[in-house]
Amino acid sequence: MKNDTVTTLLHGEMIEMRPPEWMVRAQAICNGGEIPWQAALTRALHALPHRESIAPDAPDGVEVVTWVIPEEGGHYVEFCTPQHILDAVWVSQKAEWLSFRAKHILPFLQAHAAVATANSLQRLLQHVVPATESQLPRHAPLPPALLQAAQWGAGR
Repeated sequence: MKNDTVTTLLHGEMIEMRPPEWMVRAQAICNGGEIPWQAALTRALHALPHRESIAPDAPDGVEVVTWVIPEEGGHYVEFCTPQHILDAVWVSQKAEWLSFRAKHILPFLQAHAAVATANSLQRLLQHVVPATESQLPRHAPLPPALLQAAQWGAGR
């Protein structure tokens, strides 16, 4: 997590800015990792986050965590895996929220939903096909892009 800047959507452009006061408060509450970052942020904002996840219990799961910043402060969003925060963006203007959600959050979730589905199918096929290979009809192989997405999602 960066401490000196925050990626901010401002007037349709992503820029790096100094952290706002609420983020500085959260960093102080976090105190170098003694309190988890998201818990510190929730405490600093006095607001619970909204969570949207794809396969939250799977190793290839992802989550988008959003806090509404009080007093017209926009939204703060973190794109996460079970182990890491991949990216974070402060959408400082309320008017830009729906556009950001449509252009960034929904495609992120859709792409990971496709990867999670491909991974589930791949895992299922690995367990079913060897045991009953002679009984299954022959089908055309899966498209290379789908196989590649499944392998990427499985960490291969």
